[in-house]
Amino acid sequence: MTSVVRLVSSMIVEVCGVMEKDMERHEKLFCGLKSIKNEMELVKGLIKEKECPGALQEIRIRHLQELAYDVEDFLESLWQPGVYGRKVLAAVGMDPRPPQLVRIEYFEKTLKSLKQEWEKISESGTESTYKAVDAMSDPNWYAAAEELEAMDVHKAKIRELLSPSPGEEERLRVVSIVGCRGVGKTALAGAVYQDCLADTNAFDCVAWVVASGCSDKNSLLDKIFQAVQAALASRRAEADGDYSGTALQDILSKKRCLVFIDDVWQAQVWKDTVDACLLNDSKSRIIMTTSVRSVAKACSSGRYVYNMQCLSNDESRRLFWRKVYGNKEEEPSYALEMASEKIFTKCGGLPLALISVAKHLNLKGDDLDSDHFEDVGQNLGKDYLSGINNDAVSAFQGIKRALTQCYNNLPDYDHRLFFLYLSVFPRGHHIKSKSLVRRLMAEGLVVNEGSCKCFDQLVDHCIVKPVQVSNNLVVAKSYQVHDVVLEYIIEKSQDKNLVITLAEGREPLDVGSNGHSVRRLCVQSGMEISFDEHKDTLRSLTMFEAEPSELQSCKLLRLLDLEGCTDLDQSFLDGLSRLLLLRYLSLRNTAISRLPTHMEYLQRLEMLDIRETRVEKLPITVIMLPKLAHLYGKFRLESTSSAKEITMLSVSDFMKKKSVLHTVSGYVANETQGPEHVILLAKNLKKVKVWCNQTRANNTIMHHGSRSMGMRCRRTREGTTQCDNFDFIGLLKSRVTPLDSVSIVSSRLCNNFMDSLGGRPRPYAIGSIKLRGNLDCLPDYNKLINLGRIKKIQLFSTGLSINDLSALQYLRCLEYLKLVEYSDTFYSDILVVEENRFESLKNLYIEAVNVPRMQFRQGAMKSLTSLHLLCPNISPMQPPSETIVGILHLANLCEVILHSSMQPEWDNVADGHPKRPRVKRQPKETANTAA
Repeated sequence: MTSVVRLVSSMIVEVCGVMEKDMERHEKLFCGLKSIKNEMELVKGLIKEKECPGALQEIRIRHLQELAYDVEDFLESLWQPGVYGRKVLAAVGMDPRPPQLVRIEYFEKTLKSLKQEWEKISESGTESTYKAVDAMSDPNWYAAAEELEAMDVHKAKIRELLSPSPGEEERLRVVSIVGCRGVGKTALAGAVYQDCLADTNAFDCVAWVVASGCSDKNSLLDKIFQAVQAALASRRAEADGDYSGTALQDILSKKRCLVFIDDVWQAQVWKDTVDACLLNDSKSRIIMTTSVRSVAKACSSGRYVYNMQCLSNDESRRLFWRKVYGNKEEEPSYALEMASEKIFTKCGGLPLALISVAKHLNLKGDDLDSDHFEDVGQNLGKDYLSGINNDAVSAFQGIKRALTQCYNNLPDYDHRLFFLYLSVFPRGHHIKSKSLVRRLMAEGLVVNEGSCKCFDQLVDHCIVKPVQVSNNLVVAKSYQVHDVVLEYIIEKSQDKNLVITLAEGREPLDVGSNGHSVRRLCVQSGMEISFDEHKDTLRSLTMFEAEPSELQSCKLLRLLDLEGCTDLDQSFLDGLSRLLLLRYLSLRNTAISRLPTHMEYLQRLEMLDIRETRVEKLPITVIMLPKLAHLYGKFRLESTSSAKEITMLSVSDFMKKKSVLHTVSGYVANETQGPEHVILLAKNLKKVKVWCNQTRANNTIMHHGSRSMGMRCRRTREGTTQCDNFDFIGLLKSRVTPLDSVSIVSSRLCNNFMDSLGGRPRPYAIGSIKLRGNLDCLPDYNKLINLGRIKKIQLFSTGLSINDLSALQYLRCLEYLKLVEYSDTFYSDILVVEENRFESLKNLYIEAVNVPRMQFRQGAMKSLTSLHLLCPNISPMQPPSETIVGILHLANLCEVILHSSMQPEWDNVADGHPKRPRVKRQPKETANTAA
């Protein structure tokens, strides 16, 4: 909400600045706009004072949001952005038209009304707030344990985490069970609780505590204390004393207690509680369930965290059909199996969702047929999760409550906006957080890329799940929305008029049915749709593999995403240059061969994506767009001869003084020198990717005076200066502000780049390096040890051996290292990591034919938490224990990820490690990827 108001306020200031030049003619208009700005700021302040997820507040925020959009659209109608950034007020030179003043009076009146309502709320404090529901409120809270598949396997894992570790000192241990809501955390904890109650020899007392509703350390400690005392009292006959007046710490120290704490979701409250209970010489254990990853990590330090996963396809089907037939072992007919496919797709292996649907269908009894399955599969989100179907309320009560908690437990409006905006992506789509934030920035919904923190919290709350893609395993770069969560947020988002989604099987849009204009539209099917009735309000259009129709009339579009739309003709593309307000344009995977003409008209464009297209040449005017910050593709720059008024001198001057380019990924140049390297002059550039080929660079004519660092120029007979090219390394060294990330695909340029590292008194600072191409060697350790800023290195097909690459251990700040090598040379040698080397490395990723031999000395890789060995081991040289020597010396190792086809004995590679790192196989990649 803050972002929407900020955007409108900013525009009012800008328009008023133009109007101040003609105050006499536009005094009423000017004063009216100023009044709107002031009233909006007041309402925004009132909202921040009383931030809560109450229903009345959400409605009022929605009204303010719609009003803000109307004001912004009205402002856009007053002025037009010129071709080269001039802004001309439409009303300048004429008297303010009565309709404009009427609209302003309406805005002022509406804002004052909203402000009065908020003031009343602030005074009365009657707004309802969400209160957490205790898991124990359901008397059959542990009954679901019987419904989980493979429960014995899960219980065995938890019991293993409870058992003492070799050589570990006795102290209070916390085991965390973490996963999304509805995955079965409480059911698993309840099953272990029942087993431990029955086994009176394992623990002196077994207690259960529900943490939801505890807002501070003292309230949670009181609950734990009361539960432990009650558990001890129940065994009073066997106890050796009365502990009614004993402190909790003393009880946990003197008695072997097992305390279950369910539904913890506030990290600081739990951390304070654990700190108050921690003490040495204690054999007590705590098992806690949480849907917040940071809580689990803070309490269990990664060592004793059990991640609950959704059911596999086979497990889902067994559970579902068992519950449909009332725990009877019956086989469904072929017709029912076919009709149920959409149910399995939308439930996504979430036990609570599957059980809810199955119980509802079970109530149909002998009348059950394929139509019932198809109805639920088609309308799961619309009718069942939303509660519209009264006959299914009781069966879906649990899953609806879990999904509502996901939404209500988010801290504020901005986080909930992020959550609902995810409905714009189709099922199975891979989402990248920075791409999502760029979309939201283009729509004015967030201020800057720092808003990634909102998305990070969705991941932390297990609402969005990381997707482990084989070439992106640093911190997961791609994410997915859980299938059943997507069903919920599609309906929730449409109800709040944030995003309207049209997909296969959904009813056509009933415009105005929710009382508001359509602002954001997402089309996720092959349907053809006309936008005429939305043209005056539509701000954002996202289409996935659909057939776009004429868009020229949608003058207010800020965001246009046509990824995967293959039927784009040139006349349609040329019409896009008339959408003067566009800030975000994605033509990815559209098979276009050239960009729309007159791209220079798009003066507000901030992001352009032409990856996976046939566009090979980019008009040089594109990189001179004044707002363009992110450019994606694989392109060369067109010759400047097509634009006579633009020379390479003017281009380089623009890049150095006016360009806001931040990311270019990437461009194609002729080896180390070429005109495309002029992009490196962009003063704000932080990330760049370049492909280089073997051909010779073309000459580019430019005027005298262009000589500077990194430019190779010579005088011609005609008196002009001819610039053969720009030098990549020279420009890189001459930059005042360092790049954060450099990616190079070229053997020659990779070698030149590596040779240049550390070759000056103050080495140019680069945080991330990604190289693909043969390398002769790495710089010697004297140079590497001075490159303190490099945190991430990715090397592909360098042709070096694992021993050659061992020099990288002298990079003291290196946190992530990825090596992808398929030559026999790579694993023909051995990597020896000495004491105190790779001291900051957290992630080591190796992808090769066979696992190379590695030896870790005592004190090596002290920070390493994750080791990825994605090697099929087609012809293994030695057994795991001889291939990797000293893995027990990796003091903080938490996980080892193996290739899915590695020999079974690799599953025991970390046996005996005091931290018990998880050893698991990399899942096969199944879904599509998006930027």
